[in-house]
Amino acid sequence: MQEREMQNPTESEAYALRRARLVQMHPSDIAAEIENLELDEIREVFRDLNDDKTADVIPELPQELQTELMENMRLERVTEIIPEMLSDEAADALGDVSPERLHDIMEKLPSEEYEEISDLMEYPEDSAGGIMQKEVHAIKDSLTLAEAREAIRKDEDQDQEDVSSIYVYAIDDSQRLKGVLRLRDLLFRDLRLLVSKVMVTEVRSISVNADQEEIANLFQKYNYSSLPVVDDFGKLVGRVTSDDVLDVIQEEATEDMQRMVGISGDESVSTPWRRSVRNRLPWLCVNLCTGFGIAWVVSMFEPAIEQYAILAFFLPIVGLLGGNAGNQTLTIVVRSLALGEIDDDEWKPLLLKEVITSFTTGFAIGTLAGLASWLWIGMPILGLVVFLAMLLNMIAAALAGVLVPFGLRSLKIDPALASSIMVTTATDVIGFFIFLSLATLAINTFSL
Repeated sequence: MQEREMQNPTESEAYALRRARLVQMHPSDIAAEIENLELDEIREVFRDLNDDKTADVIPELPQELQTELMENMRLERVTEIIPEMLSDEAADALGDVSPERLHDIMEKLPSEEYEEISDLMEYPEDSAGGIMQKEVHAIKDSLTLAEAREAIRKDEDQDQEDVSSIYVYAIDDSQRLKGVLRLRDLLFRDLRLLVSKVMVTEVRSISVNADQEEIANLFQKYNYSSLPVVDDFGKLVGRVTSDDVLDVIQEEATEDMQRMVGISGDESVSTPWRRSVRNRLPWLCVNLCTGFGIAWVVSMFEPAIEQYAILAFFLPIVGLLGGNAGNQTLTIVVRSLALGEIDDDEWKPLLLKEVITSFTTGFAIGTLAGLASWLWIGMPILGLVVFLAMLLNMIAAALAGVLVPFGLRSLKIDPALASSIMVTTATDVIGFFIFLSLATLAINTFSL
């Protein structure tokens, strides 16, 4: 009994210290600290945080974990947290929740949050509508500057921590975007002036159906901090901010990187192993098939390999250099396509440039490999075979690295989806065929 009495104060103090520490931490730091905990432990941490803080932490967690929390937290707590989140973050957190649970949550939300989240969830995830926020400062262009200041002051949705809140958009009676009111005009111009007289009318906006990659390229090129989103009728429906775009850029880069090696673009370290198996196994099966194709090409030259087993030593070298060269070209092409740096009809100049580059690098690498082979084996003709195989395979790698992604793009297929497997297979098949064909010719002609 005495031991318990001595332990309880210590446990209480530790609990109080942890709570005090978490409350003072940034939401991103809290998320980093708890994302690897068990679900029950995370829920216990959230009991120590108020709704505002919890609403800031949840969007920083991996998507799978957000879904688990929305599914398993008390319904009453969820419906208290959701209204404290920005509309786009709330829609993302609820995006993968089961229909039954989603219905229960939405049914208990205030009408304004219900409408905002419902609207956002109707748009595709990779569109402007899917990543935008509904929270936006919008005032009628018929107001005076004094009335505009008062309207903004009364706006319950303004987020003082968001730098993009300095943008105030002017709309007409039909909610159509007419211009943007600069902060300096709102503060320093004559307050009796109408908004329509001082607003900037040349405003770049984004269609609600615009692809998120297109939006990311726009933000990167012009360094926007926020852009308004309009529907097909020009009505202001929300805004996309720079932090949304940063998430998109990271997501797209991760997706392209994963797809190039045959992994689903939405896999992370927290993805359940069963889902990882489903994502990876199909592409491994494709790889297996291409591997048998490569083995078949090699088997065609079995007599030459049987006669000169030393040829087998050079196959990995030919395949490795060709594969690396192809993936170098492929990485440049896929990145340029993703960022909009080149158009679909600009493949010919790029192809010429890559062929010249590969010829130069292939000549240099081929010369080194040929000399090394000659000195190692003592056969000049074998060195020549290795040199020619390296040179021709590097050129083939450049051709595959350009033509494969552009070909997939013309078929409306994401160039990152299967390019790497196809390019690697092409360089292996072509490289082995060229090397063994030249070696067979040398055997028959010069008695290698």
